[in-house]
Amino acid sequence: MSLNSFFQFFVPKEKKFYPLYQKQAEYIEKASKLLRQMLVETDLERLEQLKKDIKECETNGDEVLRDFYSQLFGTVLTPFDRDDVHELAEMMDTFLDRIDDSANIVLTRRFLDVDPDLTTMAENIMFAAENLSNICRDLEFMSNNAKGKEIVRLCHEIKSLENDNDVLYGSYISKLFQQGYSLTEIIKRKDLVQVLENTTNSVKYISDKIRSIVSKY
Repeated sequence: MSLNSFFQFFVPKEKKFYPLYQKQAEYIEKASKLLRQMLVETDLERLEQLKKDIKECETNGDEVLRDFYSQLFGTVLTPFDRDDVHELAEMMDTFLDRIDDSANIVLTRRFLDVDPDLTTMAENIMFAAENLSNICRDLEFMSNNAKGKEIVRLCHEIKSLENDNDVLYGSYISKLFQQGYSLTEIIKRKDLVQVLENTTNSVKYISDKIRSIVSKY
């Protein structure tokens, strides 16, 4: 047990990081919903606006991460293990970056249509982001038995969504070369399914980290 964790038992818990996690999660959830809209949008002007809105979420998320650093440097005892506080914030920032990466692929590859499997993957990312937002609202109360169990349940739900996207990814790749697409179209669609898979993995890593935090708290 680290020194920080040891003293957690004897001092009031520092709560100033929880609102920052909540704010990060709000930007993530908003960006994930915008990404889902991009997957079904065909109007180029509307696509460009959705991408700008996602980029704004990503930029705001970067500002929240900078707030984390400034708060962390000025805090002796964090609400849970100091390394976990830092790593969780970084992981959430990475998830938001991956959503922005996905949006960039959708915009720049100029798809005439998007396969239903890819839309479903984007929906699963959105559902995972919603679960993450709910987790962050309860994170401050994870020592409460009921809240802690609910957080773990939501983490398992995120893992289940990640498993669903793994299956969709594998089946999509296996079918991609059988659809009669041109080489250029295959590459474009491979880029998109890969970035959606990477985005899903990033939220799965967050859920694993949160379960670890809850188990140590």
